Amino acid sequence: MTGAAPCSCEPSAEPTPEAFRSACAQFPTGVVVVTTALDGTPYGSTVNAFTSLTLNPPQVLVCLAATSRTWTAIERSGVFAVNVLSSGQAATARLFASKDSDKFDHVDHVPGALGAPLLTGTTARFECRLAGTTRNNSHWMLIGRVVSLASEPEREPLLFLHGRLAG
Repeated sequence: MTGAAPCSCEPSAEPTPEAFRSACAQFPTGVVVVTTALDGTPYGSTVNAFTSLTLNPPQVLVCLAATSRTWTAIERSGVFAVNVLSSGQAATARLFASKDSDKFDHVDHVPGALGAPLLTGTTARFECRLAGTTRNNSHWMLIGRVVSLASEPEREPLLFLHGRLAG
């Protein structure tokens, strides 16, 4: 690209976790809450590692920490929902990023067809059956086969950019 300023970053052989986080913070991501239920107990975690994977069949990819109680419940239940948060749901994102054991007492939700809680007020939601997993270091990558979805395109999504919620 002509006229572009050269990159002021110094490449390094082994980036530090802090440098990696800082560089990734330059890329805006959506914010989702991944939910499931196991033996009548709801579980949920805030995630920004989410993307579509294939159109046919419809599949999504989401990443959860290996230590996550939500991951453990998904592994056992075999189902999960991805709730794409809208711009007014920053408090929900913070709640589901916490260790609060009563998260679902503080948000409106309904049971989905597969049993995973669906948060209200979201811009989109996907109900999935667990179709595959891969462990990579500290996280599990989950492939979900989408069996049901809904979207509200008039709602603006909540974004994560420069290390903070925006939207």
